[in-house]
Amino acid sequence: MLFSEIYSAYYNAVASIIASAQKGSLDPDSLYKIVKESAFPESVVTIGSSLESGKWPLIKKDYTTNIKESPTMPLSLLQKSWLKAICKDKRFRLFADEGVLTRLESQLEDIEPLFTENDFSLYDKYLDGDPYDDEVYVKNFRTILQAVHIKKAVQVDYADRLGQGKRFLCFPFKIEYSEKDDKFRFLAKIHNRRAILNIARIQCCELTEKSGLCQLSEKDLPFSTKASVTLEIYNERKAMERVLLAFAHFEKSAVQISGYKYRLTLSYDSFDETELVIRVLSFGPMVKVIEPESFRNLIRDRISKQIELMK
Repeated sequence: MLFSEIYSAYYNAVASIIASAQKGSLDPDSLYKIVKESAFPESVVTIGSSLESGKWPLIKKDYTTNIKESPTMPLSLLQKSWLKAICKDKRFRLFADEGVLTRLESQLEDIEPLFTENDFSLYDKYLDGDPYDDEVYVKNFRTILQAVHIKKAVQVDYADRLGQGKRFLCFPFKIEYSEKDDKFRFLAKIHNRRAILNIARIQCCELTEKSGLCQLSEKDLPFSTKASVTLEIYNERKAMERVLLAFAHFEKSAVQISGYKYRLTLSYDSFDETELVIRVLSFGPMVKVIEPESFRNLIRDRISKQIELMK
């Protein structure tokens, strides 16, 4: 395994316990508190008893330790290789500043990437993705990202679909990415209404001191309507695996009906309905829409239009 949530949690919890013992501040109560906060609820029994009984000879009876060096978790060669691959992704620099990039490039200089973009072939991806190498785009993205984190408003100069400029104040809530479109967009509140804006259309933006989203969740945003669709999947040519991958970011539940047939229910934002119809159609006869009837009608209309175009 490349990364293990279980072993990482265990190692980090024990490392924190050893560090506390080195400072002379470890006792039974603090030991169990560290385990509870750093690992899993049931880990108290495993980690706590193993350390106190001496099964793991890291902590002495008086809650001190013979370990002199600070505990660390160095990355494995495989983890470094994965990290090198991530660093080469053109979208990575949107989230990491130049100092972090320079440091990572230096530390991973002799490491071969685990994979490159040439290892992937995406057959249904649009070619007009966001300009990730554009310095203005990168600056605007980081400003929106910072606004999301610190819950501040931004003043935005924005170009609409017709190329006309608009200036407004908005409260960014979260950033989303469409793999099919290869574009980033962000959800925001503008004049008490919900808006979804493409980051590539931002001409410039600046943080302000205005705040107002500290207690706001996505369901509180105006016009945030949810819908669901139920699909029947015939598991031929690994259809189920491909469907789960395509809809990985959607809330969903799946049940197996028979040896090769599955039923999948997806919850989605109504704004994403058109894209969802296109994705469902991309699986052809391997996926059938069961309900609702309104979504089935959208599929029928889309197919009818394609037939007309073919004529």
